[in-house]
Amino acid sequence: MPGDAMLWGYQYNSYVLPSLAPLLLLVLLGIHCFRNRKVPGAVPFIVLIGLTILWIITNSLGLSATEDTGRIFWFKFEKALVLPIASAALCFVLAYAGLIKWLTRRVIGVLILVPLAFALLILTNGTHHLVWKHIVSDGIIRTEMGTAHWVAVVYGYALGMAQLAVLIWLFVRSPRHRWIAARLILGLVLMRAASYFNISDNNPFKPLNLMIAASNLTFLLYALAFFRMHLFELVPIARNMVIDRMMEAMIVLDTQKHISDINETAERLLNLSRKKAIGRQAESVLEAFPDLVSLIRNPEEKQKELSLGSPRARWYHLSISPLSDRHSFLLGYLIWIQDITEQKQIQEQHLDNQRTLAMLQERELLGRELHDGIGQILAAAQLQIASASELLSRRETHQAALVLRRLSNTVQEAKDAVRTYLAGVKSISPSGVGFLEVLKNNLDRYSRNHDIRIQLDSAPEVQDINVDSAVAAQLHPIIQEALSNVRRHAKASLAKVFLSAKDGHLCITIEDDGQGFDTTAVGKHDAFGLRSMRGRATSAGGRFEIASVPGKGTRVSVQTPWRKETT
Repeated sequence: MPGDAMLWGYQYNSYVLPSLAPLLLLVLLGIHCFRNRKVPGAVPFIVLIGLTILWIITNSLGLSATEDTGRIFWFKFEKALVLPIASAALCFVLAYAGLIKWLTRRVIGVLILVPLAFALLILTNGTHHLVWKHIVSDGIIRTEMGTAHWVAVVYGYALGMAQLAVLIWLFVRSPRHRWIAARLILGLVLMRAASYFNISDNNPFKPLNLMIAASNLTFLLYALAFFRMHLFELVPIARNMVIDRMMEAMIVLDTQKHISDINETAERLLNLSRKKAIGRQAESVLEAFPDLVSLIRNPEEKQKELSLGSPRARWYHLSISPLSDRHSFLLGYLIWIQDITEQKQIQEQHLDNQRTLAMLQERELLGRELHDGIGQILAAAQLQIASASELLSRRETHQAALVLRRLSNTVQEAKDAVRTYLAGVKSISPSGVGFLEVLKNNLDRYSRNHDIRIQLDSAPEVQDINVDSAVAAQLHPIIQEALSNVRRHAKASLAKVFLSAKDGHLCITIEDDGQGFDTTAVGKHDAFGLRSMRGRATSAGGRFEIASVPGKGTRVSVQTPWRKETT
């Protein structure tokens, strides 16, 4: 019984001290790992060290036992620890290599349940003899292995091969980890070679377990990797890339989004203490900065802008990028925070200037349209009023009535001109609505209001074009004016609007089947609408053309870039 183990006799011998030799080194490694327990792979390595310490103590107790019953008991205990150690080693290698996604619940469940099942078979071997058919001791433990033992051996070697594959992959993919991976591979080979000699009963140093000697060398290699090559330290990588006291703020995260390092600028800007922040989850440390937390949660977003401080707020550009070696092995994430207040102010000033210039240009165009168009109509109305007054004073009522009817038509024309202009201004695309959709709605409304059949055709390449709002603001009034001319003068039954795209330009054609006109004989009164359309097209950086033949309809063509070029 395990409780009787304390009653068994023990005696120190020359094999005990070599067996216990690695304990101090393992304790030091365990303390170091605990201090870096947030680093990927640290926790399973701590478990590996704990199981190895227990395994070494168990082996030493078996070597110092003076009774065969005690030796057999500790031998069984030692064997029950082999598979948990192999499982913990595989978990460590996967986590350290950045392949933690492979450690699913199902995999972890298998890595736990299989060693437990084997331990249970060892405990109950006397009833089924599946692990050992016979086990005796004459100073040296001698066994005849059963089926379950061979299955466990194969399973253990499979875990070892999985570790070896991951370490070779790490050696090839990451030059920074190359020497570390080489030492871990060497340690794994030593342990498996020692295991082979034990299983094949070819150990020339019995009763000393070759696994003990192999573990001494293995953990010495681990110590070199930890303390000389910084196996669990991400900070030196970042320190080689940046200067601590740089103008930009910098935060380094590990693959689990824990803070590994911050520079002094980040400390001042975010009011953090480097000592308190390192090792903690970044989201909890930076919870006062939701935009920064959002970027950390979704690194695919890559960059953002945010404002900090009041009343004179300053603007900062945030960016997050993977911290990886030249073979794209992910080491962590690097966050940059750059002060862009001056650039933001310059940009805002530039936008204000653009808005002011656009407003002045629109006012100039409006003034030209009022002068050339509505102004001339009102001037004609004034002359007609004077003419009607003169006729009435001479009691020529019939002629005066004719002039007043013409005056009524002139006033109606002025109203139509104002309505056309306002309709064009209101047609500017709302935010989030495309140019084509707004145009369809405008044409449908115009067709209903004026009882004109309008057909809209657009080429496939136009569907996804994002027309600049400054260009759209000029195109809608042009189309509106062209349709107004169709309604007032063309006597047409159908108007067609066709859109196409070519070489970065949007091409719009408005055709009708009306009576047409002689473009060379257009009077000043009728030409103001054409000058307005041409002026708007030029303002948008494009060109305007009109073609008409009496009796064969009219075609208006406009070509403008999708986006208005600014200087």
